[in-house]
Amino acid sequence: MAADLREKENLDQQLANNSIRIKELIDQQYNVEVTRSLVLCFSAPDEECARALNKALFAKGTRSLTRDPEQKSNGRWAIQVGVKRSLRDVVREEFVADLVHTAAGMKGTYDGWNLLADEPAEQTQKHPSVPDVQGRRVAA
Repeated sequence: MAADLREKENLDQQLANNSIRIKELIDQQYNVEVTRSLVLCFSAPDEECARALNKALFAKGTRSLTRDPEQKSNGRWAIQVGVKRSLRDVVREEFVADLVHTAAGMKGTYDGWNLLADEPAEQTQKHPSVPDVQGRRVAA
């Protein structure tokens, strides 16, 4: 029962954080539909749980960004995984709930996400040049 409560608290916290975060990014004119490289952060109470969580996340298609779990000053073990998703996808309740549930299954928590690179995708994506067609006849 206590584990279910912790899972619900973790989900509620992440959904609240995501609401604030997505609003900030929209205000900064980020396109929330563009696929980006993102880091997902998790923590677990011990190294064994962190390693099990890392394996479970790998099975879900994420890429490990840290070779081994890292022990933090608070005594918890942190892992980071990478995904390519749109910002809209990463804040969807179903996506967040799945991450929270996966982490809870290994006694861990989902601690949120961040952009993997500082540059907005809008500046890094190459667009083919469009020929100048002004003044040309359009085929009927």
